[in-house]
Amino acid sequence: MDLLTGATGFLGNHLATRLARDGRKLRAIVRPGTDLRRIPREITEIVWGELAEPETVQGALAGVDVVFHTAARVSGGGSRDAFARDNVAAVEGLLRAAEAAGVRRFVHVSSAGIFGAGQKGGAITEATPLDPAIEQRGFYAWSKAESDRLVRAFAAQSKLETVVVRPGILYGGDAPPFIARLQFPVPRGKGRRVIVGSRRALLPLTQVDNACDAIALGAEHGASGAAYNVIDGTARQGEYLDLLAAHGVADVRATFVPPFVLWPLALGCEVVGKLARRSLPLTRYRLKRATESLSYDTSAAREGLGWAPSIDLPAGVRGMADAAAGPSVR
Repeated sequence: MDLLTGATGFLGNHLATRLARDGRKLRAIVRPGTDLRRIPREITEIVWGELAEPETVQGALAGVDVVFHTAARVSGGGSRDAFARDNVAAVEGLLRAAEAAGVRRFVHVSSAGIFGAGQKGGAITEATPLDPAIEQRGFYAWSKAESDRLVRAFAAQSKLETVVVRPGILYGGDAPPFIARLQFPVPRGKGRRVIVGSRRALLPLTQVDNACDAIALGAEHGASGAAYNVIDGTARQGEYLDLLAAHGVADVRATFVPPFVLWPLALGCEVVGKLARRSLPLTRYRLKRATESLSYDTSAAREGLGWAPSIDLPAGVRGMADAAAGPSVR
């Protein structure tokens, strides 16, 4: 028996299908009141409760071999304390409970977006330092970096094996299509959007089923305490938008503007934020990080996990069109 957290989410739902295909029996922690239609049919056992409840977690871990942890607070809203509770403290509690229960391996889903800036044109690897100023990008990014560090460090002082998988921007299936990292709809623009950046900017895209393959492989492969970047390959912003339009997923009438155009606005937001003692969604640092063109080296995942993306960008976008056209075949 294996435990899957976040089973009712986009990634968790697809992962349940992938793990069941491997013959894994799945148990899930599900919040009371959850719409039963959101629970994947591959889940054979349900433990009702919250990750913050020690008794719920203890019961869910009984007899478990592998924990697949995909649950996280992802909302742009919420306080630092809320993100610390749900994305850091909850992970630590789950790790300690898994160790006490004799779980063999803990596969944690992190993010490829936690690295620092200024790579001077080189590809990001697992050895690239994490962003030292990541909290300036928001509480979600900060909490993902903290939980990533926590899981990797835990393996050094525990018999519990841990593997961290870091997908990029997830897309595919029946999820609303990702458009751009920083974009604004034009009022009454009939689909026109202002996208900050360049058509040639590299997007760190990961098709959801490719991510699930890497997570599934992490249950049996990879060094304990290691992390693996999982990015499908080279995808440029303009190419991606063109594919969305060609397959009828989203026809975005994009106007690209260089980041420096928004620099005064970002500075103004910083000043207003300081005066109001609150964090506003745009700062000069967030503007810089959201418009970077970064490449990733995935050789560690290929060699350590035996992973390779099986779905390329055109096929991934076609899959989105198919999902939008009719009921899921799942």
